[in-house]
Amino acid sequence: MPSASPSPSATSPPSGPSNAASGSAQTGRLWHHALLAGISTAAGVALYAAGLRGDTLAVAVIVLLCLSYWATGWLPDFLVSLLLMFLLATCTSLGANVVFSGFTSSAFWLVFSGAVIGMALSVTGLGERVAARLANHCGHAYGLALTGFVAIAFALGIVMPSTLGRIAILTPIVLSFCERVGLTSGRAGRNGLMLATALASCELSTAILPANLPNLVMAGTAETVLGLRLGYGEYAIALVPVLAVVRGIVLVVVAMRLFPDRLTTLDSAPPASVMAPHASMRADEKRLLAALALMLALWLTEPWHHVAAGWVGLGIALLCLGPLRLVNPDAFLKQVKLAPLWFVAAIIGLTAAVDHAGLASALRPALSRLDLAQMSTMSAYLVLVALSLAMTFLVTSNAAPALYTPLVPALALGAPLGVKAVLLTQAVGISTIALPYQAPPLVLAMALAGIGIRDATRYCVVTALVALVTVVPLTALWWQVIGLLSLR
Repeated sequence: MPSASPSPSATSPPSGPSNAASGSAQTGRLWHHALLAGISTAAGVALYAAGLRGDTLAVAVIVLLCLSYWATGWLPDFLVSLLLMFLLATCTSLGANVVFSGFTSSAFWLVFSGAVIGMALSVTGLGERVAARLANHCGHAYGLALTGFVAIAFALGIVMPSTLGRIAILTPIVLSFCERVGLTSGRAGRNGLMLATALASCELSTAILPANLPNLVMAGTAETVLGLRLGYGEYAIALVPVLAVVRGIVLVVVAMRLFPDRLTTLDSAPPASVMAPHASMRADEKRLLAALALMLALWLTEPWHHVAAGWVGLGIALLCLGPLRLVNPDAFLKQVKLAPLWFVAAIIGLTAAVDHAGLASALRPALSRLDLAQMSTMSAYLVLVALSLAMTFLVTSNAAPALYTPLVPALALGAPLGVKAVLLTQAVGISTIALPYQAPPLVLAMALAGIGIRDATRYCVVTALVALVTVVPLTALWWQVIGLLSLR
């Protein structure tokens, strides 16, 4: 029997509204790419006219292009990460040891170990136990939960001087808490809680002198370059009331507005689940707790043994996958997602490329000529905040103090601010994170929690804008109260 002739619909491409919509979307995507390429090209021409050449110019254009894609979300995160590494490898002479330095960094392996430890907390039930205890205190209202985790993130900074370590510990606990109070994957409140906790770990710790890397870089550079030693107490008095307390309130309020949600009340939870934290710990929970205690002890004693947090985390992850029998290796390989690892590696490579290409050094002469002598105290203060904030865009918050601090003597010459006020002003700008890439620990939290770049960018931008009209002026007023500034 001869086969029937194929119908026109079977051989011709579909037509109608869906096909037209697809074509329109494709045109829109091409317009997006053309726009970002045009902006990057125009910026490159302007920088060339300003005197930038070679790798410095190439890195500036590449970084601008990739940051634009990350900020807009017009390409998947992992594709932008690979694009960044490809362009740096082919369009510059920096070398693989710089471009791919993210894969050899401690932070990259901290992401991997965080995934293992997070799975161990879930499998053993220890994360659920901790979350249940927190739920008893913070699980009655979304705003209360946000406030509680922001406060915990700040308090942990007092005893644990590693932002990456704090985030590695807090992330699985926050995620377990979210599951317990009904904030399942995809819920706005889940992203709100995670982002508020992560950004609190990065920003609020700036008010505690030894709590994060930027502070240590600032204090170390100030002592060696300026001969100025910062005291723990005077630093806390100058920054905690506004930079920690007021900024913490900003993080909570913005999270409630951008990611509104409601928690499932404890009364509706199964009785057995509510009683879980009071049950005796199982053997696997005790093994994991001992491993976490060892990890925390090694992190706290890093100044003595000099083993980076990432390598300590990797060792504990190997214990969980091997001798302690807490995580099944085959199950872990099936669940692990590579995209967050590419993202972290790309961000670290970006920072290294900016540093090795001398992009920051190229701007140092112009910055050192900034004349504050003709400005009022408030104007000079605002200019310095803007300068430190701009540096975090250029070299991220980790490296900004190394660029800003050596400029302090030149900036303070004739300025209506004292040397110490000029130095501490950078903390206000460095703690204002407007885009996720500016704070590598925040990138780690996004990777561990599976938070998209668009939600993170939206939260960072809004909190930064609110901080500029609240935290920045209130800090100046507080400094006047304690005698650090004399406003006129």
